[in-house]
Amino acid sequence: MFYSQKQKNYFSMAIQRLGLFCGFFFLLISAPVLAGTNESAAQIEEVVVTASKREQLLKDFSGSVSVVKMDALNPLATLSDIANQVPGLSVINNGPRTSAAITIRGLRMDNMDANDFAGDGASVASYVDNIPLQGFFVPPTFSFKDLQQIEILRGPQGTLYGNSSIGGLIRYVTNKPDLSKNTVTINTVVSQTAESDSLNYDTDLVVNAPFLDNTLGVRLLLGKEHNAGFIDNDYLLSGKKNDINSDETLQIRATVLWKPTDDFSLTSSYHYQKINAEDRQAANDSFTHDQYAASSRYLQPMQGELRLSSVDAVYDFDWAKLTASASRYDYTTKSMADITDYLLTNYGPGYYAEYDNFSAFRSGDVDIIKNSGELRLVSPDDQSLRWLLGAFLSADDLDVTVADRVPGFAAVFDEKRPDDLDYLFIQGETLHERSVYGEVAYDIKPEWEVVVGERYSNYKDNLKVCSLLFPAATDYEGNNYPLDCLSDDDNQTNSLGKFSTKYKFNENHNIYFIAAEGFRRGGANTLPVEIGHNRSYKPDTLVNYELGTHSNFLNGTLHVNGALFYMDWKKIQVQTFIAEGYGVTANAGTARTKGIELETLAQLNQAWNLRLSYSLSDAALTETIMSINGGDENAYAGDGLPGAPRNQWNLGLNYQQVFNTALFTAGINYYYASNITTALNKDFADYAHLAGYSMVNAQANISLRSWRLGVFVNNLGDTHAITGKRTTTYYGQQGQFEYITRPRTIGLNINYQF
Repeated sequence: MFYSQKQKNYFSMAIQRLGLFCGFFFLLISAPVLAGTNESAAQIEEVVVTASKREQLLKDFSGSVSVVKMDALNPLATLSDIANQVPGLSVINNGPRTSAAITIRGLRMDNMDANDFAGDGASVASYVDNIPLQGFFVPPTFSFKDLQQIEILRGPQGTLYGNSSIGGLIRYVTNKPDLSKNTVTINTVVSQTAESDSLNYDTDLVVNAPFLDNTLGVRLLLGKEHNAGFIDNDYLLSGKKNDINSDETLQIRATVLWKPTDDFSLTSSYHYQKINAEDRQAANDSFTHDQYAASSRYLQPMQGELRLSSVDAVYDFDWAKLTASASRYDYTTKSMADITDYLLTNYGPGYYAEYDNFSAFRSGDVDIIKNSGELRLVSPDDQSLRWLLGAFLSADDLDVTVADRVPGFAAVFDEKRPDDLDYLFIQGETLHERSVYGEVAYDIKPEWEVVVGERYSNYKDNLKVCSLLFPAATDYEGNNYPLDCLSDDDNQTNSLGKFSTKYKFNENHNIYFIAAEGFRRGGANTLPVEIGHNRSYKPDTLVNYELGTHSNFLNGTLHVNGALFYMDWKKIQVQTFIAEGYGVTANAGTARTKGIELETLAQLNQAWNLRLSYSLSDAALTETIMSINGGDENAYAGDGLPGAPRNQWNLGLNYQQVFNTALFTAGINYYYASNITTALNKDFADYAHLAGYSMVNAQANISLRSWRLGVFVNNLGDTHAITGKRTTTYYGQQGQFEYITRPRTIGLNINYQF
């Protein structure tokens, strides 16, 4: 048999990766022997998963899941650092100004461009405890302060979580009040980032106080974080400025726990988070010839305020546990973006370009309120027939105002442009969801479990959009602009199913199989009223088939979690540009993603442990769709899905040892991600090829009595990686940019508890 050179290269790379994988796996198996006898190694602590809406040990959970403990992360850790440790999870590192674009198992069709208005495009649901963050627009990145753990579930979670969980779920589990002791913890981090002229600092205070004979407790978090910028800009109309991408986050959380009896508890919490980002974490090396220099004419700030409030009541009957939850999600964001080059490139000749000093910017105000309520009843786990029943209600309200302004341009053509307006768009939308769901598990034999689940949902969507392109064709007085408006109502129903089965060979080894559905509702595009096409897009659906295991070896010193998966995706929602130059979401055929995930943890001896994870996500279209935007962007069967690396590796080595009364800990973590593309193919405006990269983080800490002192290095090798890109097609040479990783950051961490 004869092979082409391309096939030979492919086989060669496959053999190398297989050899590397086998080598690592052999190291894991042999490490306890090399480091000492198995008896000298401590057993690994069991991990509890709560995202299944019941508490389960990870080894008893049917599904691919990772649990990240917060004490395992470096100070200043971001969602990108979480993704670096979790197989199958990838995050575009675009800084705090723009909501993080999260992808699980390669499930992404959107181009990796500015992502200023993320819309309904999330394929991964996010929760803080029982509070749903997903809404009309992708929520801001949640701060990691005072968290117990972060749970990442891979694959659709439709029966339990419904809309937007087609790829998976991220659940942030906060620390609750401890009713047994008073504590006050102060933590301070000071660090320096390469390419930056000033320091980063992060300070937080956590107070825990029990009252009333250990039946009432309060936990309070106060935190403030400032990250210095590292990107300069010599092209601002206001003058040169260094470190333009600095950001600051303020966080307050108060949680009250009342537990008058062993059977009843009431938890109430309020969380406030405010983010101020001065500009994008993006540079334009092609134009400035500097990897850390931007070229925009305006600063592009973002201010976001997130308010979360919730009440959770739990009553434990003898025959079931009842949980009632009510929550409110309130997110307001104001942003500004430079659109000078967008208008010049697309509409400039003969109009905008006639003004030598032409410039333009866009301001956007988004206000989202989501009120939710959930009631669920869960049977005990110590019976052969187990069940879960729930009902979920939510009401979302969205208000969006987008205004484009062209300062000084009105005088060129003697036009009426109040407040320099060029375009005005207003959208108001309400969405009501009503869902019921349930799961039933039955043990055919003590070692053989079967689970079936179903969710039924109804969505009612009321939309009103208004727009006006200045100068207006109709006379008006004051600010009574002659807006063109239209309204639309939509009513959608859907049902999602799940089947899983698990067989336990013994307490340490099992195998499971899952077939589960996911769903993401349709929506409306933010288009001027005069455009009659692409006004809305349809729901997309997904079916996941997964075979996996959660197993322990070598007397509990080696944990192995692995999964093989195949996911079938239909009516895919994809962001694209229509012929008129506006970005929209459209439906584009079918795709599949298949691959493998492996996560291992080996306790080598009492002091050392080694973590290795690997994922392969082979995601591609399975249907050709010509002219998905009504223009010349065609999607072809076989096109790889954008934004997620095919291969990801993570290797972490950790050390822990007691010296007299001091505890010393240290760790180093290596991450590698292969190359990605930013769009489906070269037909798409923002198509680019981004090289793969690797990154290393390290830390060391010493704890003595109430003190802990630590040092850390993030991005030890000072890797300059491009994680997203806006090309020249619609924005020209000066308007293009690349999202980049944060340079090497070295810091000191001091923690005191009393």
